[in-house]
Amino acid sequence: MPDEILKGIDKEIEDIFYSMIKVKSDTNTIYEKNMEGFYKEFFHSIEYFKQRPDYYGFYPIDKDPLGRTVFWALVKGTGKDTIILINHYDVVDVEDFKTLKSYAFSPKELERELLSIKKDLSEEAREDLDSGDYIFGRGTADMKAGAAIQLALLKRYTKLKNLNGNILYLSVPDEENLSAGMRGALELLDQLKQRFDLEYMLTINSEPHQRVKKDTGIISEGSVGKIMPFIYVRGFLSHAGKVFEGFNPVSLLARIVSKTELNLELSDFIQNEASPPPTWLHFKDSKTHYDVSMPLGAYGYMSVLTLDKDPIVMINAIKKLCMEAFSELIDYMNMEYKKFCHNINRIYNPLPWKPKVVTYKELYDEANENYPDVFIQNYNKALAAAERKVMMGQKSMADINFDLVERIFDFIDDLSPRVVIGLAPPYYPNVSNFNIEKLDIRIKNISDDIIRYAMEEFQQPYEREYFFTGISDLSYTSIKNGEEVAQSLKGNMPLYGSIYSIPFDKIEKCSMPCINIGPWGKDFHKLTERVLKEDLFYRTPRILNHVIFSLIV
Repeated sequence: MPDEILKGIDKEIEDIFYSMIKVKSDTNTIYEKNMEGFYKEFFHSIEYFKQRPDYYGFYPIDKDPLGRTVFWALVKGTGKDTIILINHYDVVDVEDFKTLKSYAFSPKELERELLSIKKDLSEEAREDLDSGDYIFGRGTADMKAGAAIQLALLKRYTKLKNLNGNILYLSVPDEENLSAGMRGALELLDQLKQRFDLEYMLTINSEPHQRVKKDTGIISEGSVGKIMPFIYVRGFLSHAGKVFEGFNPVSLLARIVSKTELNLELSDFIQNEASPPPTWLHFKDSKTHYDVSMPLGAYGYMSVLTLDKDPIVMINAIKKLCMEAFSELIDYMNMEYKKFCHNINRIYNPLPWKPKVVTYKELYDEANENYPDVFIQNYNKALAAAERKVMMGQKSMADINFDLVERIFDFIDDLSPRVVIGLAPPYYPNVSNFNIEKLDIRIKNISDDIIRYAMEEFQQPYEREYFFTGISDLSYTSIKNGEEVAQSLKGNMPLYGSIYSIPFDKIEKCSMPCINIGPWGKDFHKLTERVLKEDLFYRTPRILNHVIFSLIV
């Protein structure tokens, strides 16, 4: 039966794949809605769904400024056991394609153009281009290849008569930005669970995998978590000609960046796996025009990936590093000031600065204590204005936090320099089957089964990893200590609970194990993004089908 299901599926995947690729669906833009037309046309052509129009549809994301939707489709068998096939339909923009932008969504034409400039490509990209084994183009790997495989299989499953379970297809927008699609889909999953009497046993994502060893595929039983700490440094104003009378916040922020960038103390290590160390994504002072004064503030944010640590643990670790940087800078300033005084025959007195690092919540509470009624009233107005700017696209969710910090400082009486640490959206919980107690034995052995099957069927080695490190929507398939995490976000993530939220209660209700089974891809988000044809058309659909058949057919 499995072989019969797969007969000729390579041609079907190819047709779906090229149809999806040509649909422009840039993340965080109105173009994402273009995929709705594709899905309408595709599912209107399937007899099963023609007869069951209430088994598929578009679920609007609540309060989404772009009006985006989550697409879902259900193939109903007998019983409650349900496998979810999930993918995202947004892709990153094509700015890096430069003069080749018009070919980004046309792989065959793009291949011809790349051949004409291949001397400018990396050696590996040139080799892959010459081999003819890969398909190049925006979204080919990340992740319309996986979506096409899932769709082709779903279409085949509509013809099965002996399905001992259910298959729910879920395609979401915005994975590349804030995961608004997956966060919105959690409410949908809860509704479908009740409406069709489903029990979710496994979510299968088909994000592309990257290989450490060329001939060894990778399957992931979880996904790395992510937090985005922001740092605001308040300085003390001084004329540039009187540097020792002031405190330059840029100097301190630079030290904090140096202490945290690629710092392995902020990485997690579990079962011979590690989260990549942090990197800074933004760094800026608060000046809006030139003058000869030091800036009053400086700020930035970094990406921190996690395998196990929760937000509070990470905030405390970063707070410690900030205190160290603060103390080191004060020591350095005093050392240089002492030399300066000696050179001009002036009596040296130590500078007045003391290290002070607080969380966003602590700063908020201090302002509220100073001016209880006035502060809350003014802060709520500032928050409402911040929300409007984000909704209108005038500022990002990350950048708007700095506006709010500066508004709080209007109500802080202590003018001495300090560091403020908070969290900017998005937040991705770390998840792994490794951490799930009483895991169904079928799921517990799923990776071993895939590894055995792939070797027997294709003579292709596969390895299991507990965490997909590319960041994915799988982060929202389960949660531990959800209420504690929610409380830490409420205090330290300014926009949490207003225009950004995570329904942790819905995650807990629908909590399930997960796995990522996707084709081999390379150079995601780059001009030379590509996917391996053999995986796309042959290997990955057979592995997916094997897993599904072993569980519910």
